[in-house]
Amino acid sequence: MAVPPDLLALDELLNELAKLYQFRSLDDRMYEALTVSQSYCLRILYFQGPRTMGELATELDVRLSTMTGIVDQLEARGLVERVDHPDDRRSLRVTLSTRGRTLYHGAHDAFLSHLAPLLDGRSAAARREILDFLGGAIRVIQGWRENPRKVSRHGTAHSARERVGRSRGKNHLRPVRLR
Repeated sequence: MAVPPDLLALDELLNELAKLYQFRSLDDRMYEALTVSQSYCLRILYFQGPRTMGELATELDVRLSTMTGIVDQLEARGLVERVDHPDDRRSLRVTLSTRGRTLYHGAHDAFLSHLAPLLDGRSAAARREILDFLGGAIRVIQGWRENPRKVSRHGTAHSARERVGRSRGKNHLRPVRLR
């Protein structure tokens, strides 16, 4: 079956968008050459407020040891601070420093200024349609990450054929039914 050209174009555009947003050089001027993980950490703290290391690690889907490294780097640059947790003396929370808040605010404000023309001059219904489409694209990609098998147009598995899967034991193969 031939793949519709519009579907291939959508695939290409979404991949380009992901590359632009995810794979940037540390030489880029935005966010003072922060890594993507560091930028996401600042974003979480900016919009959600102070978080524990565990909460940040969960939100970024990284190991706690990785999160510790990210926060160490941000703290060394004066962008975040570790502060005592108000409800648990054994725990610390990570918060934006004044410098980190200023940096993130400026970078985010600049990004929004580049996004604004995409919505300017469009009706409320047209803006809603764009946002609904992007929300749908996010849900589809999340579904694909959870179940990377091919699905029918209605979101169900394409067939019930068997494939080889791994059991709980090492190197023991067993058949698995696709749903």
